[in-house]
Amino acid sequence: MMKEFVIILQFLTRIPININLKVDEEDFFRGVIYFPLVGFIIGMFVVSAYYIGFKLSGRMLGAVFAIIIEILITGGLHLDGLADTFDGIYSNRSKDRILEIMRDSRLGTNGALALFISLILKLVLINSFAVPIIYSILLLMPVFSRLNMVLAFRLAKPARKQGMGNLFIGKVDKRQFIVALIIAIIISLIYIKLIVVAILLLLFTILYVRYMTYKIDGMTGDTIGALCELSELLYLLLVILMFP
Repeated sequence: MMKEFVIILQFLTRIPININLKVDEEDFFRGVIYFPLVGFIIGMFVVSAYYIGFKLSGRMLGAVFAIIIEILITGGLHLDGLADTFDGIYSNRSKDRILEIMRDSRLGTNGALALFISLILKLVLINSFAVPIIYSILLLMPVFSRLNMVLAFRLAKPARKQGMGNLFIGKVDKRQFIVALIIAIIISLIYIKLIVVAILLLLFTILYVRYMTYKIDGMTGDTIGALCELSELLYLLLVILMFP
């Protein structure tokens, strides 16, 4: 179990872990249950960065530090997926052409706009929360977004025959999702009210997977990354609307 956890921690973050492990696809597959737990670890870094920024100069700097540390910890992996997804999906091309555009490493106009808007919106949303409640909110944000990824793996089919996302997409079974859900629920006891938000995010994931299936007949690693980023934005917005 520890081996699979370390593999997922290395996969989802850039936290330096000097452990050499012999791994195969089955190890990644079994480790998918730890996505919410890794999200919790990411959340601890985000909260710590916010606290430092807040102590130095107030809520705005805290929000900036929180966003920066999440990008550094994840290597911008999901932001890259967000940009590629928006470049492809909103190119108004055929499925095959959309997938080609998403593979292209160059940043297009739609992708650049998606990055800019998402980062500005996240900054504004995080800055709108007061201390100390912001700490619980930030701590759980990556937990629920990573749980959404597990649900997408469970519901979706691969849009490509090959790709990094194919390690998980269409392979996660009901038991694995339930275990990941239980882990997320246990962690969410930190601020139990947010479970309602988590449920709404899961409903959003179902709709998102259906939309992507309609557009490109499945999901890719890029669309999974975009789901993670969009889930965090929606999470912050829902918390503001439901618990002002």
